[in-house]
Amino acid sequence: MTGLGALGRGALEFLARSPEIDRIITVKRSPWDGPSRTNLTMIGAVFQGHAKRWEHHQLDLADTDRLARLLAETRPDAILHSATVQSPRRLMNARVAPDVRAVLRQARFGMWLPWHLLPGMQLMEAVVAAGVDTRIVNASFPDVVNPVLWRHFGRGPVAGAGNVEVCVAQITRYLVDVANAVPEDFEVSLVGSHALLSHGTDVPHHLHIELAGRDVTGDHPLETMLAWPEPIDWSRVDEFSLFAASAVKNVLALIGDRTVRTHISGPNGLPGGYPVQVDGGGIELDLPAGLDTDAAIALNQDAARWDGIEEIQSDATVVYTESAQAAMDQLGLPGDSVASDQIADRAAQLSKLFERLTTMEGIDA
Repeated sequence: MTGLGALGRGALEFLARSPEIDRIITVKRSPWDGPSRTNLTMIGAVFQGHAKRWEHHQLDLADTDRLARLLAETRPDAILHSATVQSPRRLMNARVAPDVRAVLRQARFGMWLPWHLLPGMQLMEAVVAAGVDTRIVNASFPDVVNPVLWRHFGRGPVAGAGNVEVCVAQITRYLVDVANAVPEDFEVSLVGSHALLSHGTDVPHHLHIELAGRDVTGDHPLETMLAWPEPIDWSRVDEFSLFAASAVKNVLALIGDRTVRTHISGPNGLPGGYPVQVDGGGIELDLPAGLDTDAAIALNQDAARWDGIEEIQSDATVVYTESAQAAMDQLGLPGDSVASDQIADRAAQLSKLFERLTTMEGIDA
């Protein structure tokens, strides 16, 4: 596990209580939080009858040589990656001037991409150097980070976490409560992206629901299902345990020995999220009849514009939408595109902007 922030801590708690897991290795840069957090989690898991082998390494992902040596020595079956330079949550929830808030909204979530992408780039450099064959689940903006990593390295995380998976879980809860169905009686297929979860049903998506073999998609509006039983105020709740549960679900499916039908964000480097079959450590799309792979990918590429992403080019350069570019320019950020060799500089520029905005007089974060 790389990263023991809010999401990583939740995932560690779930994994420590998963009977499928026998050894957990955690990696974190800071010297004070990582070993204590790992130890406390393992002690707590004993209460539920779990006593796994575990170890913690104080390690900066930027030290790719040392990370590569650790990976070569341990050869993990799976890596759960949740590290990011900084979560934008504090700034997103802060009380800033209305005109600044409007610009931040116009820049969309894609503005924060370098923060999420930089640790992923460092991890992949180490994985390639170590020569290990492992399954990576990336929980940091996988809808965009995963395809960028695949185009840069020719390989990368095979799965993400959250986003479309959260939408499907909300749909499942609605069908159980309202249609009085059990999950074994219905099948949900949703192609959608991070933007669908963030911006609602105006974002391009494709939904298909079968109940007892009958198409009931038209009977249940997606907007209603995503707000059931009450709308979630994502800005005011800590949703990281939810995304942690999604990440652990994907880890267990990838290392397990049974076929699992689920939804995954960024599978095998594709943009956005899809219904899939996980079997033997591999992932295949499981799209509904009438929707082919090219159409599903194109739909999620269109949806990415709602996150400010115009295009991910073949050389892994990310091009921002004109609207996002204009907003980033107002914030003092270069906003036309970001190439792989610019990620570290762009992440540093974001950190300077973050520090400036969160230390403004009168801010309440």
